[in-house]
Amino acid sequence: YNIKIVENIIKKCFVGLKENEMTRVLFSPIGGTDPISNCRDGAMLHICRVYKPDIVYLHMSKEMLEFQRQNDRYRYCIKKLGEKLEHSFKVVVIEREDLEEVQIFDSFIDEYQEILQDILMKHKGCELYLNVSSGTPAMKSSLQILGVLSEGRMKTIQVSTPVRKINPHLESHNDYDVELYWECDDDNSEELFKNRCQESQKNNLLDEIKRQSIIRYIEAYDYSAALSEAKTLVEPLPIMAQKYLRSAHHRTQLNFIGIDNELGKEKKKILPVSDEKVCNIFEHILNLQIKVQKEEYVDFIRGITPVLVDLFQIALKESGGLNYRQYVKINKQGVEKWDINKLETNPRLLQVFRNNFGLNFKSTPVYSSNLLPCIEEYSNNEELINLSKRLREFEENVRNMAAHKIVSVTREWIKQYSNGYTPEKILSMLKEYVQLLNMGIKENYWDSYNAMNQLIIDLIKWR
Repeated sequence: YNIKIVENIIKKCFVGLKENEMTRVLFSPIGGTDPISNCRDGAMLHICRVYKPDIVYLHMSKEMLEFQRQNDRYRYCIKKLGEKLEHSFKVVVIEREDLEEVQIFDSFIDEYQEILQDILMKHKGCELYLNVSSGTPAMKSSLQILGVLSEGRMKTIQVSTPVRKINPHLESHNDYDVELYWECDDDNSEELFKNRCQESQKNNLLDEIKRQSIIRYIEAYDYSAALSEAKTLVEPLPIMAQKYLRSAHHRTQLNFIGIDNELGKEKKKILPVSDEKVCNIFEHILNLQIKVQKEEYVDFIRGITPVLVDLFQIALKESGGLNYRQYVKINKQGVEKWDINKLETNPRLLQVFRNNFGLNFKSTPVYSSNLLPCIEEYSNNEELINLSKRLREFEENVRNMAAHKIVSVTREWIKQYSNGYTPEKILSMLKEYVQLLNMGIKENYWDSYNAMNQLIIDLIKWR
């Protein structure tokens, strides 16, 4: 058999497989330099020449359609190229008769996304190429972004001009002799042809998009999501940015050992309080502040109890002069409980418990509910006593209800069941309580999370 006949038989045998498994598809807007300009291929035709797609989708605005209808110039050149390469191109024209505002970016993102998804559905397993060198800047950038975000499903192809700079002139589109231009196309000559296609390096752009996403996560205090996104970067974040980002995640978990392991002495840049006991309380309140900002109200309410117990314990000692630890015991689980035998050594304190909880008061865990009467008895600071009552009232009314019932906890719900207190007001009361105890918390410390965020963001930006 003649070798050409054999080749044709083989091609016919694999037509079905090619269509279903390895179809090459090109999606291309049509621009001012298509199909041929300055005696060279425009970007659309050049990609067809190099990649030999089986199907070519041509996206035409109203203006490009008018030129197409004059002499079928775009399909004519693709057809002539197919004859020269002995390759069959199937051309599909997407006519946008109403498309006149070709400079609007947003419209193309939506439209192209829908078209490309449709192409991928029609030609499953295809190789999809996007021409990002034809059309308006809005068309090019839209395709570039969609290609980057496709995670390898699409390849974006750039085509440089023959002179590696802006084309010196454009042919008259209204007086365009397509047959003449085809004959004068230097890319048809094997000696003059030079491959000007280049597949876009997506990593840089995709990494930049991901970095901006990481920054948004940081600003939203979602350090777990930021860390997950950072792991997908081709070019990793700077080492110190990674350390501070992991430390920020540890901070939301009150994992101070993790922060120390990451930063050592550098931890003072994000932890303004050095005293361990004060730091625990301060960071816990900051954690509650983030819960409110993220509208995680259930966690906010649940987090009130432990910090209230710690604050009341300090208040009892600092304002009332009573060290409660002298009257407690610690069980095997590490829970502090009032010790009746030790309480009997302090008749005044024992009487406080009997007055408030009955003569048969038994050993119970140290809670804010039984610390409050002690503060009322021993403290002379009326402002502190009143604030203690208000905070305890909130805990009793709201926290207990949310802990024992399945309810939808919203800002309005909290306000309804707390005598009009908003989450922000409760936070303000906790901060006020800390100030009354003279714990050395400066006003600017309460903004230390935002300061930490800015530190991390600056490290990411100035990589």
